[in-house]
Amino acid sequence: MHRLNLHRMVRFFSPAERTEALLRHRPAVLGAIALLTLLWAAFIPNLTFKTSVHDLVIEDLPETARYEVFKSIFDSEELIRIVIKCDDVYDTLNFQKIAQLEETSAAIPGVQRVIGLAGIRKAVDLSGSWSMDQFAKFVAGAELFRNNLVSDDHRTTLITLVLQADADQSAVIDAVQQLIIDDGDSTLRLYQIGMPLISQALAQFTLNDFMRLPPITFLLITVVLLVLFRSVIYALVPLSCVILCLVWTFGMVSLLGVPLSILTMIVPVFLIAVGTAYCLHILAEYRTIAASAAETGGTAINATTVTFTKTTLPTLLAILTTLLGLASLFVNRISAIREFALFACLGMLVFMILMLTYLPVLVSFIPARKNVPAENTASASAMDRILGWIVALNLHHQRKTLAVLAVIVLIAGTGVLRLRVETNPVGYFKEDTQVVQHFHDIYQHLSGSFPVNILMASAEEDYFEDAQHIAEIEKLQHFLDAQPGVDKTLSFADYLKLVNYVSNKFDPAYYKLPEQSWELRMLINTYKSLLGKDIYNAFMGPTLSQANILLLTHISSSRDFLNLRQTILRHVDEAMPKDLTWDVTGLGIVISASSHHLVVGQLKSFVLTMVVIFIIMFALFLSAKVGLIAIVPNLFPIVINFGLMGWLGIELSMATSLIASIAIGLAVDDTIHYLVRFNREFRIDLDDRRALKETIFHIGRPIIFTTLTIATGFVILAFSGFKPTAIFGTMMVGTMLTALVGDLVLLPILIQRVELVTLWDLVRIKMGGDTGLGIPLFRGLSRAEAHSIIMAGTLKSVSSGEILFYKGDTSESMYAIISGHFDVIDYDPTCTLNDHEGIQKCIAKISTGDILGEMGLLRGAPRSATVVATEDSELLPINWKVIQRLQWLYPPTAQKFFVNMMGILCDRVERLTVCLAQESLVDDLTGLKNRKGFARCLEQEANRARRLGQSLQMAVIEFTFAENNDGHSTEMKNRLLRSIGEAFTAGIRRCDLISRIDTDLFAMLIAAVSEQETRQIRTRLQEKIDGLKARFNPGVDFAMTFRVAPLEVVGDLDGEKIIEQTLRKIRERRTLRANN
Repeated sequence: MHRLNLHRMVRFFSPAERTEALLRHRPAVLGAIALLTLLWAAFIPNLTFKTSVHDLVIEDLPETARYEVFKSIFDSEELIRIVIKCDDVYDTLNFQKIAQLEETSAAIPGVQRVIGLAGIRKAVDLSGSWSMDQFAKFVAGAELFRNNLVSDDHRTTLITLVLQADADQSAVIDAVQQLIIDDGDSTLRLYQIGMPLISQALAQFTLNDFMRLPPITFLLITVVLLVLFRSVIYALVPLSCVILCLVWTFGMVSLLGVPLSILTMIVPVFLIAVGTAYCLHILAEYRTIAASAAETGGTAINATTVTFTKTTLPTLLAILTTLLGLASLFVNRISAIREFALFACLGMLVFMILMLTYLPVLVSFIPARKNVPAENTASASAMDRILGWIVALNLHHQRKTLAVLAVIVLIAGTGVLRLRVETNPVGYFKEDTQVVQHFHDIYQHLSGSFPVNILMASAEEDYFEDAQHIAEIEKLQHFLDAQPGVDKTLSFADYLKLVNYVSNKFDPAYYKLPEQSWELRMLINTYKSLLGKDIYNAFMGPTLSQANILLLTHISSSRDFLNLRQTILRHVDEAMPKDLTWDVTGLGIVISASSHHLVVGQLKSFVLTMVVIFIIMFALFLSAKVGLIAIVPNLFPIVINFGLMGWLGIELSMATSLIASIAIGLAVDDTIHYLVRFNREFRIDLDDRRALKETIFHIGRPIIFTTLTIATGFVILAFSGFKPTAIFGTMMVGTMLTALVGDLVLLPILIQRVELVTLWDLVRIKMGGDTGLGIPLFRGLSRAEAHSIIMAGTLKSVSSGEILFYKGDTSESMYAIISGHFDVIDYDPTCTLNDHEGIQKCIAKISTGDILGEMGLLRGAPRSATVVATEDSELLPINWKVIQRLQWLYPPTAQKFFVNMMGILCDRVERLTVCLAQESLVDDLTGLKNRKGFARCLEQEANRARRLGQSLQMAVIEFTFAENNDGHSTEMKNRLLRSIGEAFTAGIRRCDLISRIDTDLFAMLIAAVSEQETRQIRTRLQEKIDGLKARFNPGVDFAMTFRVAPLEVVGDLDGEKIIEQTLRKIRERRTLRANN
């Protein structure tokens, strides 16, 4: 039962089986899709929006951690500043209105306290008797208020609203705006500014774009589809898929409770464009197949099955690569980018589900027509001419094209070096927006609205109760006031001078810091009672060992923030006391530090995506070359895009940093479709030129259409009021167009210049087609199973006469013979020398399709025989790692492999049994009797001689080779020994018998002869050998020794014993002779 269910599951995942199953149950599939759509649609009204400048922050940065520590010490709060302009703020009527605004603002829920001129007047003029001139004189005498609360020309002032930590900032902003509207007919001109305002503006622009741009994109895509297909039904198919994808995706997003943020508004436009593009590839294929089916009487159902059988794999791979490109953004540490990646990946997964289930059913309702209407139109002819021009460019102008592209890449590469990282929240808005105008207006009259904080800390408690240490703060402020972008600095020292000024009846001479520490301690107590705890805690830590200097700046650029931070830290290190630790922090600093991690995050995403693309291409084509080639055309548009950004001065921001990962994910889709089609055409006859032409004419049109469709979707983003989104959309259009050049020009040229014939192709051709039928080891394996084994190795070439391995060698692999012939040779183990020229026995002759070396591999034992190539041959090595990997990845294939192996071994055991019964007594190298054969003949002749009373002699002929011949080849020595055997056969009498009994030792049985006849025999043999020496010199230098001994034909006439006895006699004679 389990196997049956598994089999059904495997069949369902087969494109043809799955499509047929879906088409048999079309009403049920459509009903299920409709119910799911209604379910997800019910969650969409609960979608929320939440966008803030805090989205630009990386939470786990050291800068972020230090900023959080700073806020915990100094009670840092969010501020909204109401800027008030009039002819004179000290005019009685205007001042009354300002006082009324302060009072009304203080009553707004979420406002903790209000700081303004009216409140200050109440604090210092307790009797209420001061005239406006007296109050103006007081303010003018306090440097703290200058360009902070009131401008020098008395025409601009502001009210600062300090918000509660849990305040609803949007509600406060709306209440302030209503207050401004209610005062519309007043002589005062009002606006509000601050970080909460920038966050709200970001949210508003995000919401506007989310509600406005996707519908426009959808309408434009609809027009494009109608133009391309000239058919309403063909246009409705991708549009319905896109609608369902959007409903499902944002229903899931709502269910997850994740609010839409600054970047997620790109997701619907992205899904509309990309989803439509995927459908275009499938519909283009269906249109062609449906036309062919209609001509042969086929139906739409048949055409749909064939279409999805062909397109499912490349489409799934395209979706997978896009998913992986988006998923690579998860390594980025900015939360807004990770949220975009999450929503986009979710949308792609939804589309994949719809493509596998809903789209086949929907396509099956499109009638199969004989004539494709667009084929005979002028636009189709124009497209054919364009594709023909591309083919000609790829086939006939490769060098010129590559040279031009190389120059373009070189220019773009230098532009990449000019690319700058930038995060500028104010720069996100167009110049005519109110938030930008107000940002620039306030520092023209007062001071900027972007704060920077400097933290001074000492390890010593009560450090700042020392008057000299407080004076250091004032000294540092003089330096800070001179820095570019800094409009005003505020510190504990400024408020001490104000308290001293007030405490001494507003005498200008006392607007200074106390010189004695005891005076300072008294003044600090007055500070607390006069200004209150909040202002004290904003600038001084609880232990008087930490102080805060607030810089009011009109800096919004991340580069300027970081440059200011570096300048300050360098100055305090050189000019300030060494017993203090310093930090420059603030939200702007944290955002700036976060933005510069874009490069790191982008690099990680980019490298990860490239690696994944290589792995996918390698897995698809089982070729590292294809994997590397696929990277180049996908890298090309990225280099061009970032190079163009560098030359145009477009910064790398949070939005533009998405381009690389998204573009690679999309561009590789067309790369996959091209390579799959090219691979299919190339396999027909391995003609790459024909395959290129057919591929471009077949796949070029949908690639161009999908690129234009995606570009159309992204071009809508250029009309966003949010500048990063507009730039992102514009650059994405350019990137997709350059990706088109990469896929239709650069990729085909590279394929032409790199040999893509795989090992599988070579084996298949050499074996004459189906590999499984040609190699017994692969018998019963499917093409895919045989492919998985073959592609794990490489072909090994062996020349004629070359020894593949020797007997006794270490076993590392076995071999399948792809072409050629081999001899399997063994040597007589009784040979006295341990070399490979001894007594030979050819065990087997093997040829194409057979295997060898399997015993040594399986047993892990040394080789049991020597294998020599008898002609130029090619082998496929299969080592133990390949087998182990096969067991792990493909257990059923491994089982078949081992069953085949067992069958081969059984066949060989059977052949060996037959061979043992027919064992030869001949040395195959020399053609003479071997020792065993000679011993048998010797027994017979000895018995005959004893019976007839004849005498026998045995001559022992020994060859010695000069020491300088050790390096000669085995083949040459074998030829010499073979020639010696032939010479001996020709030089002896018919009644004599000669044999090779050891490596360099021959024995000759001589019938009853005289000594003179024996010498004649020796002379004849010596002449033969001398002739050989002349033929083989200087290749081999050798000598022959001829010794004779009579045979004793008495006792046990065992041939082997007779040989040993005779050899012993000869050795004894030689030893005796040497001693004498």
